[in-house]
Amino acid sequence: MRNPEETRRRLLEAATAEFAAYGIAGARVDRIAEGAGCNKQSIYGYFGSKDGLFEAVLDTIVARAVSEVPVDSHDLAGYAGRVFDWYGDNPEVLRLWNWMQLEQGDPKQMSEAMLAARTDKREKVRAAQQAGVITNAIPAEQLLGFVNRLASTQIDYCSLDSCERSALRASLVEAVRRLVAP
Repeated sequence: MRNPEETRRRLLEAATAEFAAYGIAGARVDRIAEGAGCNKQSIYGYFGSKDGLFEAVLDTIVARAVSEVPVDSHDLAGYAGRVFDWYGDNPEVLRLWNWMQLEQGDPKQMSEAMLAARTDKREKVRAAQQAGVITNAIPAEQLLGFVNRLASTQIDYCSLDSCERSALRASLVEAVRRLVAP
């Protein structure tokens, strides 16, 4: 008996690996279908196109990130540390984001899921600024962008042992603590 949700999950999993390795243009639906144990028609049936599949992969990652690493606007330094850890545990996410920027250009053209997550985080940061918990010298959108960029720019665990990773994380948390101080 066919399980549509399981098939969709396998397709998303195989597509995540394929897009992370080859980008959007280099990804092949044949390899994705094979990796998922499905036929190519399943991809088109569930997602409409390879681009639709890529967007679904990104939306799935955004949903996971929002669920697994919720923003705590009253502790942006701790949030940055958790984002750092999450990227380290999910290296394909940064590769996918880089491919998206390289191949699709302007990251402002976000899916509804990405836009909703960004808007929610920005509003939480803005509320913390209005409460005087964090600096209001930097607009909320920019401050959140700085925190997220800092948390993702130093990820290269292949060359870091756990001691160096820990020290880098501690430095990141301290840098963000100072950045957002009221």
